[in-house]
Amino acid sequence: MSRIRPSFFIPLIAFLGLALIGGLALKDTLSGSRNPSQLPSVLIGKTAPDTPLPLLNNTAAALSLAAYRGEPVLVNFFASWCAPCRAEAPALEQLSAHVTIIGIAYKDRSEDTAQFLQQYGNPFSAIGTDDDGRTGISWGVYGVPETYLIDKTGTVKWRHAGPLTRDVITTILMPQLAEMT
Repeated sequence: MSRIRPSFFIPLIAFLGLALIGGLALKDTLSGSRNPSQLPSVLIGKTAPDTPLPLLNNTAAALSLAAYRGEPVLVNFFASWCAPCRAEAPALEQLSAHVTIIGIAYKDRSEDTAQFLQQYGNPFSAIGTDDDGRTGISWGVYGVPETYLIDKTGTVKWRHAGPLTRDVITTILMPQLAEMT
């Protein structure tokens, strides 16, 4: 009769441990409870990168942040394949009444982005497409969604990794916006 050795269970236990850690991280990301300060941004206090991007469904025109100088702006990196982006869509819709929001479709196909906007709403004043992710790299994007608050002079004042929640909006974002106006 063959006997199962204890070493047989080591890979299984390691896999289950990693799956548990990954599951908890995913839960925190989807619920918005992940602490955005864990991912610091080197852009805080610096001028936002003005990397012109083709506009969604209009490759002849380009999105440039310089056109928005003189007013506070939120820059939101999102994608149709991103579940937390779907979760934050209603919050962005409400925010669009208070601040200009620029969307950057990150590593997404234009037709998928258009379908996403049709299904979840379009709170954006303009949408640039970052097909290859190079703009995300220049902004230091770790993943989507990520949102940056830019002041009237074009300086990055705040960054939030993960979906915007009601708590983040009311306790952090809205007070900062109030200081800018």
